[in-house]
Amino acid sequence: MKKIILLLLLISLQSCEVIHYDGEKKLVIKGFIVDENNQPIANNEVNLIVSSSGQESFIFSSLSETNYIGKTTSKTDGSYVMVIPKPSNFGQIVVETNPENNLFNRKQFVNIQMNNFINYQLNLPESKLYLKLDLSILNVTLNHVTNYQLQKIEYLGEVANEYEEINSYEESYYLYNTNILIKKNQTLILKYTVKNPSTNDILIFEQNVEIGNEPQTDYILNY
Repeated sequence: MKKIILLLLLISLQSCEVIHYDGEKKLVIKGFIVDENNQPIANNEVNLIVSSSGQESFIFSSLSETNYIGKTTSKTDGSYVMVIPKPSNFGQIVVETNPENNLFNRKQFVNIQMNNFINYQLNLPESKLYLKLDLSILNVTLNHVTNYQLQKIEYLGEVANEYEEINSYEESYYLYNTNILIKKNQTLILKYTVKNPSTNDILIFEQNVEIGNEPQTDYILNY
């Protein structure tokens, strides 16, 4: 019991590492916010978070230090710029281009690291937001009917990615995303990768998924 308590204490101490900032160097983060028709969204709230936890799904993430250190709004052309002091030690930087409390879907760029900055500047990918009324929840049920091992699932189409990884999280933290937000009234392509354990061959398959106007679409993936 003492060993367990000591282990939890050590983990919590590591997770509660205080984030320090360089008083001289600054980081510049730029990007654009558009709607589903590629029209700029003005006056949209943008937040920047520096976290001592490098994995969003880390079990003790509630113990990590989280600094909401940057905040701005998008301009009339949808652009935004934030300047923050450079953190000297951190797990990840997260840029939230839309919170969850307005008409559009939530959007975050996660796991940003220093190697993503060029001359202390980072140009983020375009952030496309969808009206919540135009979105459906796609719920995929995995049905294992062969000896294949599922490796990866991808969705090709109009997808409202709420979390976009600038750097991929470690493989051990990867979870198949079987519950996603997608635009209504489209034909979505579900692309999945499997491994044949007998031959170690990697196989890729695609299936069309018809999305209507319903708030939720259920789909069974047999693999």
